[in-house]
Amino acid sequence: MKIGAVSDVHANLEAFNAVLDFFHQEGVDQIVCLGDIVGYGPDPVACIELLQKTKAKTVAGNHDWGVADKTPINRFYHLAALALQWTKKSLSKEHILFLKELPLAMDLGPLYLVHACPSAPETWNYIFTIAEALREIRACPFNICLVGHTHRPLIVEKTAHGARREILDPAFSFQPDVQYLINIGSVGQPRDGDPRAGCALIDLKKTLCSFHRIPYDFTTTQKKMLAAGLPLPLIERLEFGI
Repeated sequence: MKIGAVSDVHANLEAFNAVLDFFHQEGVDQIVCLGDIVGYGPDPVACIELLQKTKAKTVAGNHDWGVADKTPINRFYHLAALALQWTKKSLSKEHILFLKELPLAMDLGPLYLVHACPSAPETWNYIFTIAEALREIRACPFNICLVGHTHRPLIVEKTAHGARREILDPAFSFQPDVQYLINIGSVGQPRDGDPRAGCALIDLKKTLCSFHRIPYDFTTTQKKMLAAGLPLPLIERLEFGI
């Protein structure tokens, strides 16, 4: 089975469509989404409905739960909170209910899906470093834990003998007796200096994982955000991937 993994779409329809087109070309069998479908971007309704159409296996992100009043909006920094308030007004009760009912984590052995950290998903803690990743690997019930949240790709490997390393190759083969924490980056709000949409392919049969960056028309997204009155810094950052 070939799996297409996305995270942090953040209501960026142009980026999401570009990634889904790429998945179609690659013959993906199943899509998984690691949360934050909404927030920041101008197309929350279209992105939710497009995700539903794909029948993706989806877990909740902090922005999804913020819109659904399951995570207080006052916990977000002010620009994110402004975008969430706008998003909430843009969604129907049905859309909000969909976000509200998303689980915090999902077992898809050998994959484990969670937006932030497997040890305590509801805290929305970030995993930036190798040490943080290794600590979280211990809380994962399966060999491969897929996360998002930081908007930055990261792959950390831990063997049964205790060896550990960060994998820098964007394509690698995973082993059955090794644990991995894999942050697949962001579709709609990359923050690693590359403005292209990020996603990953996982081929369970061939035991291969590969990261991909897909160009998209971010200027169209920016124009929509400007028309919606969303904060200017959120608009400008799309051009630079920061």
